[in-house]
Amino acid sequence: MRVAVAMSGGTDSTATALMLKKEGHDVVGVHMRLHEHSETSWESARQAAREIAVPLEQTDVRDEFSELVIGPFVEEYARGRTPSPCPVCNRCIKMTLLLRYAASLGCEKIATGHYARVVRGPNGPELLRARDRKKDQSYFLFGLTGEMLQQTLFPLGDFTKAEVRKFLKTEGISAWESAESQELCFIPDGDYRGYLLKRGVRDLPGDIVDCSGRSLGRHAGVSGFTVGQRRGLGICGPEPSYVVRIDYETGTVVVGAKKETYTSVLKIASLNLLVPCRPIPGARFDVKIRSTSKAVACELIRWEGGSCEFRFDRPQSAVAPGQAAVLYSGDRVVGGGWIQDAF
Repeated sequence: MRVAVAMSGGTDSTATALMLKKEGHDVVGVHMRLHEHSETSWESARQAAREIAVPLEQTDVRDEFSELVIGPFVEEYARGRTPSPCPVCNRCIKMTLLLRYAASLGCEKIATGHYARVVRGPNGPELLRARDRKKDQSYFLFGLTGEMLQQTLFPLGDFTKAEVRKFLKTEGISAWESAESQELCFIPDGDYRGYLLKRGVRDLPGDIVDCSGRSLGRHAGVSGFTVGQRRGLGICGPEPSYVVRIDYETGTVVVGAKKETYTSVLKIASLNLLVPCRPIPGARFDVKIRSTSKAVACELIRWEGGSCEFRFDRPQSAVAPGQAAVLYSGDRVVGGGWIQDAF
């Protein structure tokens, strides 16, 4: 089978391409030029492709990436929300555009280095967590469709990161020791505030108040804050303060003690379901409210229009509007959406 593999030159995408080649597939690497920093990954991908002896193509999707990923990311931060661009990129860029480009190369399927699994279920393909829970990336894939899952391979889903590195080292491939990426690919230095300023975000100063409305100080703009944040608030007090909520309309940042960051009800908008039937109130799931958190138990209590509400079994801290919330039933991804509010 002819397979297009998304290649960045890192450990995971290189191992994906080599595994599929050793299985006998006709592999072609595809490097997606996403942004201004893509030249570095292009050189890494070229080296990896040479070492594992697969052809490598490049497709320029900078305009689409800017419009579909960077634009909404900047807008959300400017509104005092905390965006999660990776799920958007996975659906709109790495799947939609990659599948289209792969078809032009005569490929039947695509493959990526995500740590996740796809299995055939009674109603079609099902998305499952990876065997390596520490590396599991199913959270970032909730926005895919059944058709996308049908056409995508995740060869690393049954391996640990250590096993993947060992595989490449044994094969003599230099990418085995590539560093882990810790930041967003389009902000490699991690300076989000500086990036937003360069993109034209000029939000106005406002007040920092406690939960009773008492003024504690001033801030330079809501784009510099996220719910749950403790550091960099610019205020002093007898106890640590955390961002409880952000009022974009008034430019007010509300802070409080740790206990005041806890909420019991989660409201999700634009839910993408990967199951055939819509759940009914009373249905129980585990939900991840950020990529680095553990999934926690919750119950569906209301579904109205395009949003639904879930009650946590135990109140959760720092539920940030704009982040993704992903529902699980065991290892299976039921679906996910965007955190609209928490109360």
